Amino acid sequence: MILDVARFRQLSAEQIAEMHFWNLQSATPLDRTLKRLTTSRHLARLERPRGGVGGGSAQFVYQLGRAGWKLTNKQGDYWAPRAANLHALAVADCFVRLNQTARTGAFEVLDFQPEPAAHVKVGTIQLTPDAVMRLGFGQRGSGDELAYWLEVDRGTEHADTIQDKCVRYWRAYQQWNPAEVYPLVLFVVPDAQRAQMIEQVIKGGPEEARQLFKVCTFDEFTTSLMEV
Repeated sequence: MILDVARFRQLSAEQIAEMHFWNLQSATPLDRTLKRLTTSRHLARLERPRGGVGGGSAQFVYQLGRAGWKLTNKQGDYWAPRAANLHALAVADCFVRLNQTARTGAFEVLDFQPEPAAHVKVGTIQLTPDAVMRLGFGQRGSGDELAYWLEVDRGTEHADTIQDKCVRYWRAYQQWNPAEVYPLVLFVVPDAQRAQMIEQVIKGGPEEARQLFKVCTFDEFTTSLMEV
């Protein structure tokens, strides 16, 4: 749990439950564990405002406490944000949804790395996706694998910023090792209106670049992965 909180920077109580206690009906083990880790200062707790990822009532969000910072070998002085990072929670929510769908047997989550581990330099181009993930379809070792760069969009960036991202992915593709498969760039957006805007940006680029990108809403996220 501490390593996952460090990896995603922040996790809600609900997300931690889905990652580590999904097979238990009682919330007691989760509550006791979170209380123990906050008391020992491995985790620190803050309240998430209403209207965050998934909506609904406010719930607690957890980030590293001083002991957790030291345990995970974080560099520099201990620092804890005073507010919930809704973007980081949205990235974690994608990971939770992936694992929920994977438990149905639809695919296998082979790898999922949020930023900054997802950042990569391709030739002269620096790519900064929110996450990189690999999924396996069929039996391990004999089925297909698909790789994605994930752009979790909350509707806060201007079209010019989205265009700049697309240009960098296209230029990276041109410098990519042809012996390796280039990951698909998947924009996950809050609603159909935002999806339409980003699709228009993609259509404004070179025709041969359009195949690199796909856009879906959060509600369509896991089903869209099986439509590639």
